[in-house]
Amino acid sequence: WWKGSPRGYLANNDDLEILDKFNSEIRGFYNYYSIANNSTVLNQFYRIMKESMLKTFGHKYRTTRKHLMKKYRVGKEFGVRFKDKYGKEKVRLFYHDGFKRKVEAKVACFDNIPRSKYNLARTSLIDRLKARKCEYCGATDNLEMHHVRKLKDLKGKATWEKHMIARQRKTIAVCFNCHRTMHNGKF
Repeated sequence: WWKGSPRGYLANNDDLEILDKFNSEIRGFYNYYSIANNSTVLNQFYRIMKESMLKTFGHKYRTTRKHLMKKYRVGKEFGVRFKDKYGKEKVRLFYHDGFKRKVEAKVACFDNIPRSKYNLARTSLIDRLKARKCEYCGATDNLEMHHVRKLKDLKGKATWEKHMIARQRKTIAVCFNCHRTMHNGKF
């Protein structure tokens, strides 16, 4: 299992900044993966991030997780109390809204046309997921995202690797069966 690790470089920041940093990273990941069928696997990522945040606070205050939970507990959640510019006490909670799949992606539409020198015809992640079609076999159910860390790590022997290299994409939308087969090395 993966474990969260303390981020020592955040120890000099105040409590609210540390909490905001972790919250924004979690929301960013969720926003990116929310339209994939397997977006609920982010719960594992959430557990790691929570552990990392607690270890960062523990590193900052040289204390245990149990003591931190007692100090920062707000109801059943972890939260940081602070005063706003008017002196009113407020609470900011650690992200706890879950990772439910979003059926429709919210795409910002603007009236102005972007001034770009080049118009690249590559499909975006949202377009590929909206197509609801496996990019490998063409199946139309249970889409998942397959990721690789670096394109240069791909050998280019398997068809799906050639596909990713040709499109210069580290992600590919595939059905459940193709995803399992890729991880088992059968392609």
